[in-house]
Formats: sequence, C-alpha cells, structure tokens
Amino acid sequence: MELEVQVKLLEKQKALLERQAYVADKKAILFDMMIDLAEKEYHIDIRKNSAPEQSPALEQKNKKQ
Repeated sequence: MELEVQVKLLEKQKALLERQAYVADKKAILFDMMIDLAEKEYHIDIRKNSAPEQSPALEQKNKKQ
C-alpha cells in the first residue's frame, strides 16, 4: 500500500519536472530569439564573444610572475 502511494507521488513529481523542463526550454528559445532581434534591430552585440588566444610571450610573462 505504501509503495503504491510512493509510486503515485513520484509519478506526479516526474510530471511536474517534465512540465518545468518544457517551459524552461521554451523560455530559452524565446530569449534567444529576443536577443537575435535586438542585435539585428539595434546593431549591437549582446552575446559575449569568446576571449582571443593569448600570445606565447604574454603567457611566459604571466608564468614568471
């Protein structure tokens, strides 16, 4: 009897988590679309660009310090 109650509880929790994951996924898609539109409309870079590689001379200088 207790196992049946636990199974039902876990099924409810699973359904809730699946709904939350679905909503989070849709939000991420919408936010990405909003950023794309803002970048296109206002000609600005919103997304963070990856940092350029450091030169070998600078890396050696940082190692010495």
